[in-house]
Amino acid sequence: MGILNRIVQSTAPWMPKFIIGRIASVYVAGNKLEDGINLVRRLNKKGFVGTLDLLGEEVKNRRGITKTTKSYCDLIDGITNAGVDCNISLKLTALGLKVDQGLCWDNLSVILDKARTYNTFVRMDMEDSEVTESTIRMCKKAVNYYSNCGTVLQAYMYRTKTDIDLLKNPNTNIRLCKGAYKEDEEIAIQDYNKIRTNYLNCAKKMIENNIYSCFATHDTWLIERLEDMLEESDYSKENCEFQALSGVPIDKTLDKLIANGYTVRYYIPYGPDWYPYS
Repeated sequence: MGILNRIVQSTAPWMPKFIIGRIASVYVAGNKLEDGINLVRRLNKKGFVGTLDLLGEEVKNRRGITKTTKSYCDLIDGITNAGVDCNISLKLTALGLKVDQGLCWDNLSVILDKARTYNTFVRMDMEDSEVTESTIRMCKKAVNYYSNCGTVLQAYMYRTKTDIDLLKNPNTNIRLCKGAYKEDEEIAIQDYNKIRTNYLNCAKKMIENNIYSCFATHDTWLIERLEDMLEESDYSKENCEFQALSGVPIDKTLDKLIANGYTVRYYIPYGPDWYPYS
C-alpha cells in the first residue's frame, strides 16, 4: 500500500461525510437502483457485463431483513425489465445469517425463487471468518435448491484450497478474490506475495476441477499470470471470467482481456448505505 493510500485510510474516519461521498462516487453507482442499472447499461455498450450489489450488511432486525429481501427481488425485476447483462451479489448477514440461519434461508429462498423466474445468477458474498462456515453451508444448500448461484472464496485464508473441494459439484461457480477483512495470522496469510502465490495455487485448483472460475483482482501482475495459466491449460474462455470493482483504474488491462476473448464483469455497488461501505 502506498504512502498516500495509508494516509487516506488512516484519516478517513475523521473526514467530513461529503468528502467521503466524493471519494465513494468513483466506486458506488449511486443511491438508487436506477443509478446502478444505468451504469451497467453504459458498461454493456463497451462490452462488459455487470454484477449489482445493494450495499448493506449485518442486518439484525426482522423488519430490516424483510426490507432487504424485497429490495433484492426488486433488483432482479429491475435488471430483467431493463434488459441489461447483469447478475446480483448479496451478503447473507443482510438476510439474517447472524440472527438465525433458518431465518436467513427463508429470505434467501425468496430471492432464489425470484431469480429462478428469470434465470438470474445469484452470488453469495464471503464476509469475515466468523461466517465462513455458515456461508459455505448456505451456499451448498442454495445450489441444491437453485443451481444458478455461487459464492466467493478469499485467497488469503489458509482454508481456501480445502473449501474449493467442499463446494465442488457440476454447477460450481466460485469468485476468487484476495480478501479484504482483517483476520488473525493463525487463519489468514499476512504477507502480500504469499497471498499472491496462494491465489495462483487456488486458481490452478479451480481450473483443474473444471470450475466456472471468476478471477476478481486488480493486480495486473496476477492477471498476466492467470492469463498464462489459462492458455497453458487450454481452459475454455466460456468457463471463466475476470472481475473488477467499478472505478478502479485498470481500464487498459480490462480492455485487453475483452480483446483476447474473455468475459470481464464489473462489480457495481449501489444504495443508500454507501457510507459504511466507503
